[in-house]
Amino acid sequence: MKSALEMIKTELKLCDIIIYMLDARCPKSCLNPKYEEFLDRKPVLFIANKADLALPNASLRGACDEAIQTVFLNSTQSGTAKKVTEAINHILRDKIKTADAKGIKKTIRAIVIGVTNCGKSTFINNLAAKGKTMTGDRPGVTRTKQWVPATEHLYLLDTPGTLWPKFDNPQVAKNLAYVGSIKDDILDTTAVAKDLIADLTRLDPHCIKKRFNADTFEDICRKRGYILKGGILDEERAAKAILVEFRAGKLGRFNLDDLL
Repeated sequence: MKSALEMIKTELKLCDIIIYMLDARCPKSCLNPKYEEFLDRKPVLFIANKADLALPNASLRGACDEAIQTVFLNSTQSGTAKKVTEAINHILRDKIKTADAKGIKKTIRAIVIGVTNCGKSTFINNLAAKGKTMTGDRPGVTRTKQWVPATEHLYLLDTPGTLWPKFDNPQVAKNLAYVGSIKDDILDTTAVAKDLIADLTRLDPHCIKKRFNADTFEDICRKRGYILKGGILDEERAAKAILVEFRAGKLGRFNLDDLL
């Protein structure tokens, strides 16, 4: 993470704008608490990705300058990222007009940053209409910087996902674990799944019952037949299923930031 952050700081000097990718299910939780210091006063466009999995009332209100533009989208849906170019052109309209006055077509360089598994590479591939970057539904797929020509005059720099070293609010860490921005293999997934059930029940008392026809983690194990020899509950298998189904939107649409 440290080397990735240093690389991003270096590349910022070459960029006209920062595209800050967030997960629409918990945009505030995805935002580095020191982002204003880190972003070095470059223009910022926030993109709340995976909006199809979130409630429409998700926002960054109270977490950043409300004048900063935010675009909500589902980058897995073909063509949806095109409206981002309109937002970029609007934010950089003065630079573009200045270049036009000199008879120059402005080439825009944008750096795409955000936590792991928020969909940066998928978004870039969508905008470029080509599979030019590595993608995957797990954190840590992008490990090096990749400049991608989205259009003739728009270049995007994909960067590795980054997390900050300390979470002052434990719910932020939970939210990032729920959406897959923290690697499952370094977590106690059973504990995470149990916490997820409790937190989703706070947000929607009926969502667990509706999906699993069960109220508790143990009941889910029994209903799904996640049982080992001797009648021992296969908690690891159940936890994985719960997390996978939540991340795929099968438990409903949520704004996890309401838990903060």
